[in-house]
Amino acid sequence: MTFAIVMKSMFEKSIRNVKVIKNIPDDFLKPVVRNTTIGDADIEGNQIIWEIDALAPETTVMCKFTCDITVSDIEARKTGPIEVTYEASSSFAEGLGIDKFDAYTSNRFYVDIMEQDEAPGVWDCKLVFENTSEFMVQLFNADVYDPENETTKFIDIDPNDVPVLPSGAQWHSTKWQYESEDYPSFRKLLEFRVMPDFVTTVNGMISIGDVELSIASMTGEVNYALGEEPTDKEIEERLISVPTFKEKDVLAIHKLENNGSAPFNEVTVKHQYFTDEFQAPNPDEITLIWDGSEVEISPKAVDIEGNVLSISFSDLKDSSTGMFEPESTMEIKYPIHCINPIRDARFESEVTYLANTFPLSQEIEITPEVPVIEAQHIRRKFRVGKEVVAIGALGNYKIILIVENIGDMALPNLSLMDKVPDNFEYGDYEGEQPEITDEVGSDTLKWTIEELAEGEKVEFAYQIHGKGEYSPSDAQLAF
Repeated sequence: MTFAIVMKSMFEKSIRNVKVIKNIPDDFLKPVVRNTTIGDADIEGNQIIWEIDALAPETTVMCKFTCDITVSDIEARKTGPIEVTYEASSSFAEGLGIDKFDAYTSNRFYVDIMEQDEAPGVWDCKLVFENTSEFMVQLFNADVYDPENETTKFIDIDPNDVPVLPSGAQWHSTKWQYESEDYPSFRKLLEFRVMPDFVTTVNGMISIGDVELSIASMTGEVNYALGEEPTDKEIEERLISVPTFKEKDVLAIHKLENNGSAPFNEVTVKHQYFTDEFQAPNPDEITLIWDGSEVEISPKAVDIEGNVLSISFSDLKDSSTGMFEPESTMEIKYPIHCINPIRDARFESEVTYLANTFPLSQEIEITPEVPVIEAQHIRRKFRVGKEVVAIGALGNYKIILIVENIGDMALPNLSLMDKVPDNFEYGDYEGEQPEITDEVGSDTLKWTIEELAEGEKVEFAYQIHGKGEYSPSDAQLAF
């Protein structure tokens, strides 16, 4: 992850000794300072310390650094507080002044006297005044006279020509020449005053709390169903069978959940590899259930291009629904149109879920397992028969019912029924006992076969007792 600390001075004058301390929590590893626009930044323990000698007014500066983080859960992460200290001139003290004060101070002055090399008896002279005090001093008068003639003045200054002298500063007069065979001496009058001066400094401190780092996470799954909702078997087997050479719709159901701590501003569902036999839905056939309520889908959100269906929800922050918040769910449903698929035709597709935050970050991408639709060539072939055998005394018969699967696939949910004429009584069953019904207006015997395997043959037998002959035409076998 890349972090940027951006700082702007709002002062009218430069601030000094700026120190920024960025605390790094334990979740973030291997911090590396990438660059700073001003000053120096170093890593000390679990802190990044950025120091700037001076920061000009209205100037924006930046420090960039990176850290590694490994996320194993969806809890938000604290990124660590920032502490800033600095020194600045006081803005609220600028109107203050000193009305009156008394001062005592140290000072030093002397005259440099140097005889010229090529002119003995001619001296180059210069007055030097030194401020040896700790205060600002203004020299407003400096007079040097000839000791023999007070009307002769070698130095006479204008106070405006002498700057205020800070502690340790010197003022040098212009040079003058003096002729004497003896060592020269001069009379001096110097007048100066201590200048009123004060300095105000603001020591500022800023503390910026933790910026929370949200974790973007989303789950998604897709199921197919022949009905309104997928059965447990359809979910478990991930296989849907549709008949060949018929039109049949299979319902696709996408379930998305924001299980992280960051809201999503963009969510996209991509379903691809549709064919002429397995066709994409029309846009008006797509429904969206958001947190349990149906939401209208804009036509612009659906795009069908080639063999790819895209359903995109963007700029959710500006929409009526708002962003896809944590713990929210989306359920998207639409039919897949199976149009006369040939034998062994299969629809093996690919689904991708995409999501991103605001501002944009690294996109979340999920590729769930997608069920398969296969065309099953269902052609049922079977043989059903009935045998009547006279047994014992007149009016006693044994009825044998026969059903045989002569096709190449199992036959589920078979029912075999036989009507008993009114002049006969029935009983003495061999094998499975039938259910007694009146589905055809009189007593009817009904056997149920859950599944008849390929090539399997099943027989049911029972006996009837009555008067007269038993006519099979009066007791039709139903299937």
